Amino acid sequence: MPRDLANGVEKVQAARGLTPSIILRDALTLYLEAFAGSTETERRRQFSSEYLFLGIDLLIQRQFPDAHEALMAEADRRVEALYASS
Repeated sequence: MPRDLANGVEKVQAARGLTPSIILRDALTLYLEAFAGSTETERRRQFSSEYLFLGIDLLIQRQFPDAHEALMAEADRRVEALYASS
């Protein structure tokens, strides 16, 4: 383990009175949950994003119906460009 990570574990151990194995287990659990996108914070962020996107889409459909299709096409083009580059 790199020295800076070991120092961090030692600081948490001293501050919280936890064993290194508990600290590392908890850190790994948080990392794997974040990687899978299943943390409570991530679920809230995803919900908020979807809600905002849906609300904006509804407003545009109602107030600017002529622009809606062009905006959807541009969004689709940008997503394709983003994923084509990765």
